[in-house]
Amino acid sequence: MIKINLSIEKQQIDLSNIGGLDFTRIKVIPLVGAIFFYYLPDFTLISYWENERQGVKEIVKQKNGELRELKNKVTKSMYVNRQISELKAHEENLGKKLNAVKEAIKEKRNPTSLLQYISKNIPQELWIKELNIQDFQLIIKGESLDYASIGNFVNSLRSSIFIKDANISSTSSVVRETDKRRVESFEVKFNIARFDQ
Repeated sequence: MIKINLSIEKQQIDLSNIGGLDFTRIKVIPLVGAIFFYYLPDFTLISYWENERQGVKEIVKQKNGELRELKNKVTKSMYVNRQISELKAHEENLGKKLNAVKEAIKEKRNPTSLLQYISKNIPQELWIKELNIQDFQLIIKGESLDYASIGNFVNSLRSSIFIKDANISSTSSVVRETDKRRVESFEVKFNIARFDQ
């Protein structure tokens, strides 16, 4: 049979052996030496390391300042690059518009000088009833009192710098309704050499 002792007796605690560690076997001098060497760097090297740390902090602070300046420059250069690209786009746009204006000017035909030359060289016996300019062709329809006036008119226009070729398309004799006078109706086609002098 098993006897169980239920009485509470105070047992003496053995302080020489706690947690399986036998303190009677610990050598005090090496332990004190180990503790001394463990905490020695804290007292001697901390001030040296603190100076080093302050120096590194200053360098980091300086480098962060340089980094901020570089970021600001990058931001400004991005803004300038965007402006440059916008200006290039405007320049291309203006170039296209300028080319269109040049083409329009090149294609522009101002017949003022040609019409003034024609008006100065109309004989008194000749009347122009219709005048058409299509591309580089001038068609004049009119009436004259005689064929000689038509010939003189065509010859004077042929000799100008504006006309390079002239053909009398048709002539016919008709009697005007208003005054019952006989006149020569004509149509002349001219090829225009140039519009200005």
